[in-house]
Amino acid sequence: MQTGVFRFLWKYLSKLKVLFFSVLLVISLGEVATRVALYFGSEIISVLGSGGDRSSILNQALIYASLAAVFFFAKGLLLNVMILIESVFLPVYMSRIAKDLFAYAHNHSTAFFAEEMAGNISGKIKTIIDNSYGIYYQIIWGAVSPLIALSATFLFIADINMELALIMLVLNVVLILVLWKLSLRLSPYTEKRANAMSASNGVLVDSITNASLVKNFSNYRFERKNYFRAMKKAAYADRVETRQFGVLFIGQGLLRSALQAVFFALPLWYWYEGKVTIAQYVLIQTLILTLSNIYNNISMNFLQFFKNYGGIKDGLALLSKPCEVTDVKGAKPLLVNDTEIVFDRITYHYKGSEPLFDNFCLKIKSGEKIGLVGRSGSGKSTLVKLLSRYYDLQKGRITIGGADISLVTQDSLRRSIALIPQDPSLFNRTIMENIRYGNLRASDEEVMAAARKAYCHDFIQKLPKGYDSKVGERGVMLSGGERQRIAIARAVLKNAPILVLDEATSALDSESEKYIQDSLKELMRGKTVIAIAHRLSTLKEMDEIVVMDKGCIVEQGTHQALLRKKGAYYGFYNMQAGGFLNLEE
Repeated sequence: MQTGVFRFLWKYLSKLKVLFFSVLLVISLGEVATRVALYFGSEIISVLGSGGDRSSILNQALIYASLAAVFFFAKGLLLNVMILIESVFLPVYMSRIAKDLFAYAHNHSTAFFAEEMAGNISGKIKTIIDNSYGIYYQIIWGAVSPLIALSATFLFIADINMELALIMLVLNVVLILVLWKLSLRLSPYTEKRANAMSASNGVLVDSITNASLVKNFSNYRFERKNYFRAMKKAAYADRVETRQFGVLFIGQGLLRSALQAVFFALPLWYWYEGKVTIAQYVLIQTLILTLSNIYNNISMNFLQFFKNYGGIKDGLALLSKPCEVTDVKGAKPLLVNDTEIVFDRITYHYKGSEPLFDNFCLKIKSGEKIGLVGRSGSGKSTLVKLLSRYYDLQKGRITIGGADISLVTQDSLRRSIALIPQDPSLFNRTIMENIRYGNLRASDEEVMAAARKAYCHDFIQKLPKGYDSKVGERGVMLSGGERQRIAIARAVLKNAPILVLDEATSALDSESEKYIQDSLKELMRGKTVIAIAHRLSTLKEMDEIVVMDKGCIVEQGTHQALLRKKGAYYGFYNMQAGGFLNLEE
């Protein structure tokens, strides 16, 4: 992603340059048409003051009036043409920015989303989109339109008196540069305000997302205080920016007024010297008045431009961070004919932490079902995250069917792995949509068949709207066990050759667990399976169990073999059996 604001915007404008420059051309013609109409207006005054036959004077004046009306009409017509062009250009321009920002946010690694608040990320995306829209209009009305107006004014005054035109041009250019220079002082204040507003929005979204936790611990007052503290910082930053905005706007206004007085007085001297006629003087003053109105808009547009510029710059500072996990150039899709998984002397550590895995090795044969056991922090979940390439290794490699997963596309890798997590994520959409997420092309019948296999069809049918029932944010309208079964149905529908179970039955009651275990047996058939479980009784059917501790394998073998060994696994199992372990079970 382009990190500079102008480079970022030009990336999208350049792809629509025909439409963009058409808008600029139409605006330019409109500004010229306005000045031509004013010129014919001054000619009416010249004719009226010429003396002679009143009838012929009237006829000549009417001709000039008609020409002025034609050009004023042309200006209105050109504005309508510009609106029509913008109705095509702007939706495409804004949608492309929005799509790229959405894609770039999702391309970031799991670590990025772990470090940043979701509300902060979404807030910055919205800020960039809104401010990109604003900057477009500020470029049009704060730069292009005034530039064309100044150029046309210079040409008309130059036709009257070149010396006067050059003086006016120099004074106008100096005024514009001073207005721009003063507006630049607003930029750091706008960045601070944008950052503070994004931070307060992040706190708000974080608190609302965890509303049930807030209620559970009766910490509403704490959350309110936390949010108000963030809002106080945002309000202070906004107040400082607004104050600075006001000071700069007043300063610019005083400067504009002073120069406008000069613009009015200077042509009088040229009239006094006989270098300008009364009609020409009226034309000059009319042109200057139109410039004066434009300069009022310039001041506001310059200041607003830097507010929007600061907002985009602040958002890009976050979103343009390099993606930590990317596809290598020329990466090809993973073709899964053989699902043998090999962790080949891998080394990995989280940022600022000691290595979790150091020269770690593990081989899982194609079609083999293994269980991972160990205390919290032993590396079980990290291992399966590395397999899905949510993080990149520091050393070593992971292969599936002999293919290094760092050399294939991430999408194809993750399509080959179905994950049933301990705490499944659900969208605030219908149950039908949540299950179909495993295979977006699946029919309603296929979705229902997957639900039956996951033993959730019956409870879904009892809901008021059945499969069309919404589940609430993160599935809060369902129980933990119901959410888990929806996640299992989703994995059934995905039908990936590699299956990862991360405490997949932990949230189920005993009766539901029995049904789910039966459905998982069917789901696991013919697949390579990695199952993480603290409830060790669920691992009896595994081909092999791997016991981990601090990123190392301390034991490895079948359920019965590890019990007979009476090592770490025996200790875990005996603890869960309440100290009454029967080795014959």
